[in-house]
Amino acid sequence: MAQTIKQMRALDSSRLATPKEQLTQKIEAKSSMKFEDKVGFLGLVIVQGALLPSHFSGTFPHWSLPLGVCCGLLCYQYRAWVQRDMVYTIGNITGLTLNGLMLIRIMVGA
Repeated sequence: MAQTIKQMRALDSSRLATPKEQLTQKIEAKSSMKFEDKVGFLGLVIVQGALLPSHFSGTFPHWSLPLGVCCGLLCYQYRAWVQRDMVYTIGNITGLTLNGLMLIRIMVGA
């Protein structure tokens, strides 16, 4: 049975490295952030940052918009909690905070 290139590289690298070097390579590989996580964090900043102009300008949407977004974020947060997804957890908490603050400012009339 033929081996894939990935399997051959894994076998070659394990033969060349000592157990200590293998462990060091695994730790170094896990400590770097994956590209998809970087893209996820960029999206988090863009989406959550979209609320900031409303906070600074004082022009607020109808209260149903941030309330609906909060409800949706609570559903997303449940999913992120079950899957232990840190990107979604940070984004959801940021969104819940900003939308909650906007709801308070709308109710107060600030």
